[in-house]
Amino acid sequence: MKRWLLLTGGRLTVTLVLMIGVFGVILVLSLVKPVGMHDLLNETNATQRLFSSLLSGAILLVSVVVSINSVVLSQEITDLENQEERIEASLDFHRRIEGFIEADVTPARPADFMVAVLYGISVQLRELTSVAADSTNEEFRADVETLTTEISEAVQNARWALEDADMGAFEVLLAGLDYEYSEQLHAIRGLKRKHAGELTDEEGQAIDELIDVLQHVGTSREYFKSLYYKRELAFLSSRLLYVALPVIVFTSYVILAVDAQMFPSVSFYGLTPLLLSIIFAYTVALAPYLVLTSYIVRSVSVTLRTLAAGPFILQEQSDIESLDWDVPEPTRDWALVGTEEYLTEEVDEAVEERGSDGTGEEGAGGGGDETIEEDTDDEARDTTGGG
Repeated sequence: MKRWLLLTGGRLTVTLVLMIGVFGVILVLSLVKPVGMHDLLNETNATQRLFSSLLSGAILLVSVVVSINSVVLSQEITDLENQEERIEASLDFHRRIEGFIEADVTPARPADFMVAVLYGISVQLRELTSVAADSTNEEFRADVETLTTEISEAVQNARWALEDADMGAFEVLLAGLDYEYSEQLHAIRGLKRKHAGELTDEEGQAIDELIDVLQHVGTSREYFKSLYYKRELAFLSSRLLYVALPVIVFTSYVILAVDAQMFPSVSFYGLTPLLLSIIFAYTVALAPYLVLTSYIVRSVSVTLRTLAAGPFILQEQSDIESLDWDVPEPTRDWALVGTEEYLTEEVDEAVEERGSDGTGEEGAGGGGDETIEEDTDDEARDTTGGG
C-alpha cells in the first residue's frame, strides 16, 4: 500500500483516494458531536470565511503553477549551439553503450535502452567469470563467483520489471530505483582493492570494464530521472489547471449558497443536507491541493531514493559490508590536541629546536671573529715591516 501510494499508483487515482479519506474523516468527526457542528454551520459565518480562503488559495495556486512553468520553459528555450551539444552528448552516450553490447545501434525507447545497458552488464559479468576461471588464486575465483551471482540475479529482476514497462520514463526509472548499482559498484571496487597486488592485466581490465558499465547504469538512471521530472511537471501543471477552474467556480457557488441559506433544515441520524453539502464542498475545494500533494509525494520519494550517485549508499536497510582497511598507527594522540599537556610539549619541542639552531649560529659566528682577528694581526705585521 505504501509503495502504491508513493510510487506506483496513478496520481489521479491517489488524489481520488485522498479526497475520499478527507470526506470520511470529516464526516466521522462531525458525527462525534453533531450538535456542535450544526450550530457552527448555522449560527456563525465560519463557513463563508473558510471557503473564501480556499477560493483565494486555489487562484494563487494557479498563479504559482504558471510561474513555475515559465521558469522551466526559459531553461528549455536555448540557442542552436546548446541544443546541438545536448544531442551530441546523448549520441556519444549511445555509442559507448553500443561498444559494450557490440551492437550497431542501441534502442531508442527508454525501456529497451535500459535492457541494452543491463545486457552490457551481463556481457561483462561473463567476461569477468571467464577470466577468473583461469586464475590460480582460489580466493579470487570464489569472490568473483559470489559477486557475479548476486549481480546476475539483480540484472534478471530488473529485466523482468522492464518487460512490463510502458514507453513512459517513470516505469524505467522505477526499475532503475530497484536496481542497487551503488552496492554493486562498491563491492566490485572492494574486490579490486582486495586483490590489487595479485591481479593480472587481463583480470584488472575485466574488473575496470565492469565498473565502467555500472557507471553507465547510474548515468542512465539520472538521465531518465531528469526526463521524469520534466514530464511530471508538465502533467502536474496541466491537471492543476484542469482541476482548479471547476473548483474555483464551484467554491464561489458554495459561498453564495451558504450565504443565501438554500439548504433545508431536516436531519437523519444527525446528518443534515447542510452538513453533507459542506463536507462534500470542502473536499472538492481541497482537490487542487490534493493533486499537488500526490505529485509532490512521488517526486520527493524518487529524490530521496536517488540522492547519491556512484558508490555512495544512503539507504539504512543496505547490508553492504565495510572494507577492511589497514589503519596505520597514529604518530600523535589527537585527543590531546588543544590541551595544556599538548601545548607544553609543543613549546618544549620548539625551544629545543631553537636551541640547537642557536648553537650552530654561535659556532659560525665565533669562527668568523677568529678569522677577522687573524686578518687584523697580519695587516699590523705588514705595516710594521713596511715601516
